[in-house]
Amino acid sequence: MTTSFTEQLSKINASTENRNRMRDFVLQHPEVLKDLITFGTDLNNKNHHKGVWIIEMLAEHQTELLFPFADKICETISKYKNDSAIRGMSRVAYFLGTTKSIKLTEFQHEKLVEICLDWLIRDERVACKVYAMKTLQHFGKKEPWIADELKDIVSRDYASQSAGYKAAAREVLGKRR
Repeated sequence: MTTSFTEQLSKINASTENRNRMRDFVLQHPEVLKDLITFGTDLNNKNHHKGVWIIEMLAEHQTELLFPFADKICETISKYKNDSAIRGMSRVAYFLGTTKSIKLTEFQHEKLVEICLDWLIRDERVACKVYAMKTLQHFGKKEPWIADELKDIVSRDYASQSAGYKAAAREVLGKRR
């Protein structure tokens, strides 16, 4: 790994300015992308969530840059424990799953469906659940069993969830207030 890059990554905080600076650095120096993925998927690294912040931003703005690393991301995505990393990876899953610029392999697709279903069932934060819903809703357009499973889970959990969850659930269920 490029030591100065990973040192900088370890030292950033969650400010938008820092995250944007690191994202822009990666975009200007694509040779560090592999180091970023390694950093963000190394769950033994106490700062891996900081790598996820940048991976998430890349997924949002240039998803296709992550395609060479999609297998690594999909292999690791279900193992995250840090709330900040899980939230970021839920957005990465959404962008990977819904972009038209890349085609997921069967393995990648299965891993994303599996983790999104897990996030909905587990006691995760609302943002993570909302991105899982959106990702599964997209997949459910082509695979009715996913749409059925999503509706079952969301309908069952609706009453006990937060306002943010309920707003996303209404969208998924096609209901108006």
